[in-house]
Amino acid sequence: MSEKVSDKRKAFIFVVLFVILVVLPAGSWFYLRGGLNWRKAAQAELQDYGKIRSASIIYADGTKENLLKEKICVLHFFGPNPDLTLENRAILQTGERLVQQFGYKGGNEENFFRLVMIAEGGTAEFKTLAQTLPTANLVNWVWTGGMGSWRTILVNGYDAYCQKNGIQPSAEYFALSDTSGTIRRFYNALDEKEIGRMVEHIALLLPNK
Repeated sequence: MSEKVSDKRKAFIFVVLFVILVVLPAGSWFYLRGGLNWRKAAQAELQDYGKIRSASIIYADGTKENLLKEKICVLHFFGPNPDLTLENRAILQTGERLVQQFGYKGGNEENFFRLVMIAEGGTAEFKTLAQTLPTANLVNWVWTGGMGSWRTILVNGYDAYCQKNGIQPSAEYFALSDTSGTIRRFYNALDEKEIGRMVEHIALLLPNK
C-alpha cells in the first residue's frame, strides 16, 4: 500500500513540475509572442501622411499656446456651417466616447489626448449637441477654424493613404496624429471596426507616463 501511495505522490510531483517548468513557460512564450506580433502589425499600419498645423489660443496676458503640441490627436473636418446630419451626430458621439476613454481625468498630472474638430459656424442643432455633450467643456475638445489649410493637409494626406493602401475613399473620416504632429493613419469615421482599430492605435501611441 505504501509503495502505491509513494508512486502516486511521485506522479503528482512529476505533473506539477512539468506544468511549472514546461507548460507555463510555453504558454507565457506564446502569449508574449502573440502580443509582440500584434504590436508589430499595428505599428506597421502607422505611416507618415504629413504634418498637422497648430491650433493656438491667446491668453489675456498675451501668451500663446498651441493646444495640439505634443498631443495624440484625432481630427475630423466638418467644414463650414455643418448641420446635425445623422453622420455628424454619429461623429460627435464617437468623439464623446473617445474623450471618455482617453481624455483628461480629474487628478491626472498630464493628459496627452486631443479631439480636434475643424469647423466654422454650424446650425443651431449642430452647435447645441456639440456644446451639451457631457465632456464638451473639457480641454480635450479642440474646435478650430482655418478651413483652407486644414482641408489641404487632410485631403492630401487622405488621398495618399487611400492610394497607398488601395482603399476606396470615405465621405467622412478621422485622422490620427502622434505627439510629433505627424499624421499616422486615417479611418472611416462611420465604420465601427475602423473606429475600433483607431482606439487600438491611440493606445499604442499614447506615452507611457
